[in-house]
Amino acid sequence: MELSAQRVRSKTRNAVRRREDLIEQEEIESGELNLIPYLDMVTNLMLFLLASVSAGLILTQIDTTLPDKKPDGPPVAASATPNPDDQPLKMVVSVTRDRAILWSVSGLEGTLQQPKLTFPRTGQDGQQCDGNYMCESNVCEPNSQKCVAGKEVPQPVFDYRAISAALKEIANRRYAGKFRKAETYQAILMADGGMPYSTIVSVMAAMRCKMPDFAKEAQPCLLPSEDPDLKKAPNPIGEKYYDTARAQYNPDKMALFHDILFSSGFE
Repeated sequence: MELSAQRVRSKTRNAVRRREDLIEQEEIESGELNLIPYLDMVTNLMLFLLASVSAGLILTQIDTTLPDKKPDGPPVAASATPNPDDQPLKMVVSVTRDRAILWSVSGLEGTLQQPKLTFPRTGQDGQQCDGNYMCESNVCEPNSQKCVAGKEVPQPVFDYRAISAALKEIANRRYAGKFRKAETYQAILMADGGMPYSTIVSVMAAMRCKMPDFAKEAQPCLLPSEDPDLKKAPNPIGEKYYDTARAQYNPDKMALFHDILFSSGFE
């Protein structure tokens, strides 16, 4: 039995050897080589090398900026200094629990470090008022026109007329009698997150239009408009709106800084 198995293995080895010799002889005669075994070896070798160095491989990224191509032709002349009155002032009214601050992002009307004006809290009991909005207690006694105690929790109140007057002075000085551009009406209201709604509304009213004198009836102000029908109308001033491109600005009748953006904190 063992002799028979030995003969089978011997015949198998001889058959494999003859087959290998035959394949080698065919490759020599045809001039082509069988590259599959070599490719297998190279593939295995590459996998082994990658696996051995991957643990110590450090990938880095270098931030570089290629220089811009120099433009052909003569150098471009520097633009003339823009007129400050044509640029948005970016006025800001910052409201905290103890004061309101008027300044500008552009720096043309004060900065946060050196504000245009500062308005302390007001509206305490006994101070003059012509409406509940002027009192921390939200109660203005009509006969005496003074703030009195109320049942509500005191809310921050500021001199809204003074805020409105300061914004009117800026608008009058820079834009009165001119064709005021639409983008110059924009302003920012920056208030603490816990500021009550009543205070926010009152500050917005002071920013939008000129407030009336004490105890005088408030009058609505005209708002700038880009309405195509108004632009085609013979009169650039309508009942509620006006065409900024044709109507000269008048802060007594027209909006101060009605386009209000909101910001939740100091920047």
